[in-house]
Amino acid sequence: MLRDDQVKVLWMSRIDYEKNTGVKSHYHDDLYQFLFIIDGKGSIQLGDTVFELLPNHAYFIPKRTEHSFFFSNASSTIDIKFDILSPAVEKFFIAESETIPSIIGDSQKLKDLFKLSVMNLQHAHPLIPYRIDVGFKDILLSIIQEKTMVKENNSRSLYALKQEFQPDFPVIDYLSENLTSPITLQDISNHFNFHPHYIIELFRKNLGTTPMKLLQELRIEKSKEYLEFSTSTITEIAELVGLSAPYFSRLFHTREGISPTDYREQARTVVGKHILLEEEFSHSLKNQPLIYKDLL
Repeated sequence: MLRDDQVKVLWMSRIDYEKNTGVKSHYHDDLYQFLFIIDGKGSIQLGDTVFELLPNHAYFIPKRTEHSFFFSNASSTIDIKFDILSPAVEKFFIAESETIPSIIGDSQKLKDLFKLSVMNLQHAHPLIPYRIDVGFKDILLSIIQEKTMVKENNSRSLYALKQEFQPDFPVIDYLSENLTSPITLQDISNHFNFHPHYIIELFRKNLGTTPMKLLQELRIEKSKEYLEFSTSTITEIAELVGLSAPYFSRLFHTREGISPTDYREQARTVVGKHILLEEEFSHSLKNQPLIYKDLL
């Protein structure tokens, strides 16, 4: 099987914790852990230090480090066990992992990795684990680079990094950032100071679609993320993507062939499952810590 020769993801899971639950103190001899908080609140103890668990933050847990979690609110997480095979990358990681937690400004890449792991669980393909390795390595190195730049410049550079990778078609950014608003073609035209016909032609040439069709696609894609990774109701999700609940349900069913409720139920079937990406890690599953309830 093709795997990355610097960073290897061994295991991944989407785990939801109930209020006042957590994992008691334990450690891992031969692997690193990456805990990402989708939503919720709690605390994590690493050695003798306690950090607050916050949404959109990642927590790195080095090898042989005693750690425990406690969630004071219902919380959703993505948990990744991995190993670093490159001494050079490991050196950077160890140096920067002490300055936790790390805010993840764009969590979509991480959620996409989880979707890839689910795809591999359902329809295994030899390239998927490699894609996960490379994708996770990119996230890992981006965080390390950001922390290094913060140390050197004494200022955050998230905006600069975002600009570096910004798409060349800014209309997509405008639509993505205004999904909750009832955007019209005239709104797009006014914002970019272009004639509506020019906007339509621009979309046709660059994307092979119309602005309004793309807006619908963006809204559906964003709603799928809410359905998979949030506890918001269907009505709340419809509002978050700028649609009425009845229209949202009809549009979703037309495009996906399934209702939003049924889509959520299908997505939730993988919550809490062990997604193995390396067979050699299977023997370690018996050592996975249990979730304990009512820790107060």
